[in-house]
Amino acid sequence: MTIEFAFFGIALVLEFLLGGGLIVSLILPKYRIWPPPKKGSWQYWYIHFSTESSIFCFLALGILEWNTWFLTHWLRFVFASILILVGAPFFLWALRTLTIATSLGLKGKLVTYGLYRYSRNPQYVGAILFFSGLIILFNSFYAFIIGTIGNIWFLLTPFIEEPWLREQFKKEYIDYSKKVPRFI
Repeated sequence: MTIEFAFFGIALVLEFLLGGGLIVSLILPKYRIWPPPKKGSWQYWYIHFSTESSIFCFLALGILEWNTWFLTHWLRFVFASILILVGAPFFLWALRTLTIATSLGLKGKLVTYGLYRYSRNPQYVGAILFFSGLIILFNSFYAFIIGTIGNIWFLLTPFIEEPWLREQFKKEYIDYSKKVPRFI
């Protein structure tokens, strides 16, 4: 077994643990894992350990498996750079606007300014663009699989958060969601 395959296996398990937690949160909100009930709860650590560890494995795979797949044309660097250079600042701006505590799923106020005037989930949009750019840049089959699964979770997560947001912010969130699109 190669180290690349080990990282791939670990990342795959982590992604499915993360996805399982998100699906439980969607189907059985009474037992939700995301957003966590409080900082330091087992749900908080479950989500953050799974997410951060799978991102670490994704990055390791991208480095270890660099340029081993089929994208050989130089334009890949142009497309990857555009996605990364748009996605990263988009994500960071949205994160700064929302605050880290609120981004971690801890209770906060409803943010409807900045990028949140145009998208209810600009952090996820930025993350999807950024990780898509890395997938193209890395040109690795293993990183493609793990990055794509991660992007699917970024697409699914707003559907999990919305019932919780309606519960927290009631009419204010309902009115906001009627005016601002989920993604773009």
